[in-house]
Amino acid sequence: MDRSRRLGGRYRLEEVLGRGGMAEVWLAYDLLLFRPVAVKTLRPELAADAEHWARFRREVVSAALLGHPSVVAVYDAGEDTIDGRLVPYLVMEYVKGTTLLPFVRDARIAGPEHALELAAGVLEALDHAHRHGIVHRDIKPANVMLSHEGAVKVTDFGIARSVDRAGTTLTRTSVVVGTAEYLSPEQARGEQVDFRTDLYSTGCLLYELLTGRPPFSGDTPLAVAMKHLSEPPVPPSAHAPWLPAAYDTLVLRALAKDRADRYQTAEEMRDAIRNVLTGRATTVTSPLPAPPATVRHTQPPAPLDPPPPLDPPKAPSARRRRIRRPLQAMAVLLAAAVGTGVAIGFHGPARPRVTAPSLIGETMTEARSRAQAAGVRVQPVRHRACPHPGTPVGRVCEQTPSPGSQVPRHAIVRVALPSGEPHQR
Repeated sequence: MDRSRRLGGRYRLEEVLGRGGMAEVWLAYDLLLFRPVAVKTLRPELAADAEHWARFRREVVSAALLGHPSVVAVYDAGEDTIDGRLVPYLVMEYVKGTTLLPFVRDARIAGPEHALELAAGVLEALDHAHRHGIVHRDIKPANVMLSHEGAVKVTDFGIARSVDRAGTTLTRTSVVVGTAEYLSPEQARGEQVDFRTDLYSTGCLLYELLTGRPPFSGDTPLAVAMKHLSEPPVPPSAHAPWLPAAYDTLVLRALAKDRADRYQTAEEMRDAIRNVLTGRATTVTSPLPAPPATVRHTQPPAPLDPPPPLDPPKAPSARRRRIRRPLQAMAVLLAAAVGTGVAIGFHGPARPRVTAPSLIGETMTEARSRAQAAGVRVQPVRHRACPHPGTPVGRVCEQTPSPGSQVPRHAIVRVALPSGEPHQR
């Protein structure tokens, strides 16, 4: 396509940002509103194909319904003649940043907490889409943008579908859509999908962010799809031994074969991530796949409990209690020291730590300035009920980690404003 041309007489194409199987994305300039935009066009040779045209139109409609900070905004749509064919185009928000592909390929994440923060941002977008009855169906690193300010943006709703209130999709059965490494078992079987399908794909994305590899791989897409159907995933800690057990529990529940055993909503999975980040994670009652026999555990197995005594145990003497307490304290300190030594030995020198500033009551502009001065980054999220009722409208009402916490330099501090209040980005 000619770089000097103007789509719709308004959008001047400047450079190609990316190419996919069915479309090109251009950096363009809006000559009416004087701003850069991203313009997605269906490739001219596919414009005559009804299926590709319908898929492109679905993206236009789905994305236009979703006005949320974590979803790439849609500004305009239209059609223009390119190489003698009528081709549709979609005008979107231009996000200065990159997709998550470099993060999974080049291990750019700052640590496991950063991976959880990125997944939580994806779940923010999915929660909004699901509340509008839309299943994305193709969550993967290439479809998640991260802006230079640290904001997560989900894009590409080209194969998204609507679901009714009963959870029955409009997708035809026996049609497999999606990307093999992030395909849910129900997609691999060509079954109807629902909101939990996106949560499985998000689990695959989180697995790859934590370990640098997808949960399943193979020589062909079919081989990968078969593993999604029948092979239990190896816990992430098998590839990243420094991960706490709570990370395994979180990811393996998202990757449950049976949808009933997964998180049931994006909000529930996002809350589980928050619990892990704040140390409030609990053991899940849902059945999880047992780790294969070849997996090496970083901790020795707990000793078997002794058989119950025949006679009621006698109360320990005062002297025995005096001896036992110091021994228990020494055991706890030794375990902490060993854990710290393993982490430092694997990762090398720890990153400098800074104190998380108090951002409660600040505007987003003030919060970013204060966070930058303290050596951390800010990521806004939506919140339903403000825990500080006296907080003025448009100001931060909650932050994670809490003020005064010791965090690694350049860590992300998530700040929340009540739903419906302005988020300055």
